[in-house]
Amino acid sequence: MLYIRKVTFDQVLKQFWLEHPLDATHEKNTNQEAEELLIIAEKLFHEWSSVLLDRQDILHTILPWHLGCNGKMTLVPKSGLTVQQTVKRLIKIQDIYSQENIVCSHKIAKMKHSEFTPLFLSTQPIFHEDYSEINIPGNLFHLDGLHRMVSWEFHGMLKENVQVQAYIAGKLNYNSRN
Repeated sequence: MLYIRKVTFDQVLKQFWLEHPLDATHEKNTNQEAEELLIIAEKLFHEWSSVLLDRQDILHTILPWHLGCNGKMTLVPKSGLTVQQTVKRLIKIQDIYSQENIVCSHKIAKMKHSEFTPLFLSTQPIFHEDYSEINIPGNLFHLDGLHRMVSWEFHGMLKENVQVQAYIAGKLNYNSRN
């Protein structure tokens, strides 16, 4: 992880809205829910940083419970998984998953052709039901970008030299990361 600078919550929201219009017309628009997670993170941490993440940072990011956009199969259990673990799981179940979780599968497939756009993460799980049973230690936790991170790794887009911008809520230890 490469630290860039501290940012305000207003800057974070401005960037979020730029990439995630709340009135976007696409399958299962979850932008409103993601904005709510950012607000919870702001209330909890009151501190945001802009950083660049490498492939390993993204692969080790912890994802919260994800039922697959109201599908029939859970992609990420309530105990959480890393992006890397989620992609391994998706590879094993991809045929049935694409039938049982059509919207989620479409989002993951659509991201195959997307540019790397900023991720929104936190340094700890937030107080929200989707995060309440996470029992994986980690240093980065998803707030927004699950489908993108999973898709980028699933489709081989995350190369070792990749750098993806992220906004992180919470205190970062700058000395141990560069």
